[in-house]
Amino acid sequence: MSMTWKAELTKASIAVSSSDRESFGMPLVEAMRCGLPVVATDCPLGPREIITRGVDGHLVGPGDADGLAAALCDLIRGDTRRRRMGEAARRNSARYAPGHIAEQHLNLYRDLLRCGPGRRPPGRLPEAAHRARTAALDAAHTLRSTARRAMKR
Repeated sequence: MSMTWKAELTKASIAVSSSDRESFGMPLVEAMRCGLPVVATDCPLGPREIITRGVDGHLVGPGDADGLAAALCDLIRGDTRRRRMGEAARRNSARYAPGHIAEQHLNLYRDLLRCGPGRRPPGRLPEAAHRARTAALDAAHTLRSTARRAMKR
């Protein structure tokens, strides 16, 4: 995350994402790293994998503008709840730290290599491995974009 982006996030009290379609949302994770509770649309394969409902943010149904407004008002009016959820967001975002994700990704590759070419480990890949892979890919894309911007300067 660039210093400017992080500086702007730390000025905020709440992060919000009203997207009805979202892949793994790195902006949500970055906001959580800055201690912001998140209000987001509970769309498939995105925020619901990041946010723990009622702990570090609120999830509302797609297209539910009233629910989104109510969740925002809940955090605006509830200083104690907003701060508690923000601290939980900061703690919970650690599971998506680049080093942690890279380690999970490497472990997944090691497991696959141990099985041999064309074979998978017995059973389905655990959901955590899927999340780790998705987060690692998003982190890699973010790092690539940051590096490209830095090179242009």
